[in-house]
Amino acid sequence: MHEEKFVLIENKEITLRELASELEAITGYTVTDSFGDINRIVAQKPNFDDDFETFLVTYEFNETADIVDATVTTPRNEKINFKTDPVKLRLLSYKSR
Repeated sequence: MHEEKFVLIENKEITLRELASELEAITGYTVTDSFGDINRIVAQKPNFDDDFETFLVTYEFNETADIVDATVTTPRNEKINFKTDPVKLRLLSYKSR
């Protein structure tokens, strides 16, 4: 639905608050929480060669039941403050409900 605009911000360093603002501008909806719902993704087969941790950040909107899932990564073994530190945005997925 918004893939052509999502591609423009994917693979960039961005804070979750900035990402929320970008999603609002792209979709025309307001997010319910600027930081989304953050969940760590644990691989079934760990790859210890990767130098990053992967997280799924789900954004909900006030005006619709649709959601956006953002797959983001952070440097492995670094303490990250998700409220202030930038993350690497890997993939955005818009899901209609």
